[in-house]
Amino acid sequence: MIAATGLASVVFASPAHAAPSFQLPFECGQEWRLDTWAHSPALDMVREPDQVGTLGAALLAPAAGTVNKSTYHDNAGHMIQINHGGGHFTTYLHLDSRAVGVGARVAQGQLIGRVGKSGPTSNGHPHLHYEQGFDANGDGSATWGYAGAERVAAVFDGVTYTGSSRTWRNVTSRNCGEEADLERVSDFSGDGHSDVLGVNAAGDLLYYPNNGLALSAPKEIGHGWAAFKHVMAADFSGDGHADVLGVDAAGDLLYYPNNGLALSTPKEIGHGWGGFKHVMAADFSGDGHADVLGVDAAGDLWYYPNNGLALSTPKQLGHGWGGFKHVMAADFSGDGHADVLGVDAAGDLWYYPNNGLALSTPKQLGHGWGAFSQVFASDFSGDGHADVLGVNAEGDLSYYPNNKLALSTPKQLGHGWGAFPHVM
Repeated sequence: MIAATGLASVVFASPAHAAPSFQLPFECGQEWRLDTWAHSPALDMVREPDQVGTLGAALLAPAAGTVNKSTYHDNAGHMIQINHGGGHFTTYLHLDSRAVGVGARVAQGQLIGRVGKSGPTSNGHPHLHYEQGFDANGDGSATWGYAGAERVAAVFDGVTYTGSSRTWRNVTSRNCGEEADLERVSDFSGDGHSDVLGVNAAGDLLYYPNNGLALSAPKEIGHGWAAFKHVMAADFSGDGHADVLGVDAAGDLLYYPNNGLALSTPKEIGHGWGGFKHVMAADFSGDGHADVLGVDAAGDLWYYPNNGLALSTPKQLGHGWGGFKHVMAADFSGDGHADVLGVDAAGDLWYYPNNGLALSTPKQLGHGWGAFSQVFASDFSGDGHADVLGVNAEGDLSYYPNNKLALSTPKQLGHGWGAFPHVM
């Protein structure tokens, strides 16, 4: 535990997330030959049974992440590196073409390029040179391509492939599009697990990284937030990292881009928000960019689509929300479209499924939430389904896992959060 002035106490965790569930970076059901040759743990891959179809084969992301490098290298040819969060990286060499650029976020199974023979070290032989890496020195990338680089044993579908001069025949791809979507609420780090951000009593905006389902020591990312009426974190830009939005004392809605885990100069995206009871940001449309939802003074719930980092004409989603103590939006169902959750005047927690940009009949998730000072939803577990987090009357921050559209027994993440006017 830690305790410091202006900071909430948090439970520390191990230094890194477990590695993602990597799958072979090829289309579902394809069979490939894997060889380490003399450069283990790196792998060279060719199509089975006779290498026909290797050149130009679709290269798919083995797990979700954000593109860290996409360039032409003098020796390696067309190459890509993906940051999968938690220090885990994958690197691809000798490509025929690249379909993604730096900063693009990718889903597991998404096309990122084509297998080729570019670069002199390919020796003119079509194959994929593949490396899994871990950022041991914490510089934001993983070195590759030489003995002593930050590369580690490759694992696909839970099976490890490593060892000098080893060959595996007919390895079948299980990259079958089963990974959850990439809707990002409060995922400031962009690793697929939502973090926690909060404004303390002094008005400082703090970022608490999610570190193995616990919270690491916070980093201050701003000050002067005490006068903001609403503060929220979601991926407004669509780059895979949650940005920060806030309604200031004048009622202006401002968007602060996430720029390398810091905040850039804000852009005003609206005014007249001062009378809204609740304002939230989440990807309601399912297009990868967070939209804005709000409950106005009359209790009407509105959806404002994100249209090129501006807001389009709103659509009314419902009425009678004025009595709700907490209203939040996040992808509870795991279908890629944010749903709406709310705590009503009786303290009952309800889940309203997003049904084609409208809301379906609600399902009650719990009761006794009336005394919570903060309730919010985000994918803390990283499984593609938003969980619920809350600060109770004692100031304890707890995480309630989403278990098949119901809530499991909570885990306490920290205490001393009672004085925070905003937690997300």
